[in-house]
Amino acid sequence: MRRLVLISLLLSSCRFQDLTPGTARHDEATVQAVVTALYQAIGTRSPTGLQRIALPAATALLTSDHGPTVLVPLRTLIEVPERRNQGGGARIVRTDLHTDGDVATDRVVVAARSGDGRREYEASDMLTLARRAGVWQVAHAMFGPWRTRSAP
Repeated sequence: MRRLVLISLLLSSCRFQDLTPGTARHDEATVQAVVTALYQAIGTRSPTGLQRIALPAATALLTSDHGPTVLVPLRTLIEVPERRNQGGGARIVRTDLHTDGDVATDRVVVAARSGDGRREYEASDMLTLARRAGVWQVAHAMFGPWRTRSAP
């Protein structure tokens, strides 16, 4: 019993220290804003929006359960008929962001309604972003296939 009390006292005096630099938190917020702007630009089919947040040579890999995988310049994605740019586009449901210096990756789960509004679909996308001259931009996007969403 005495050991348990001693261990409890020792553990209660422990503190977890957040050693994340302040700039890393700022970068994460900036990267999340770029990711949100990407999906908004795709959803509204805005070439100027895409141009502002994507590197000129940025690519998009479109995967599908029903057809071949296609690699296209990201700026042309707004011309490809796809759930991400139809009916108001897709909404971000969840993200898993990792930053490391001037590179960031973000696994993004997006959801979109079917054309008739009865069903909802989701897809997992993987984005790679790079910071050049202090500005974060999308370098590559891999858009996953759509599947019926089971939970709201």
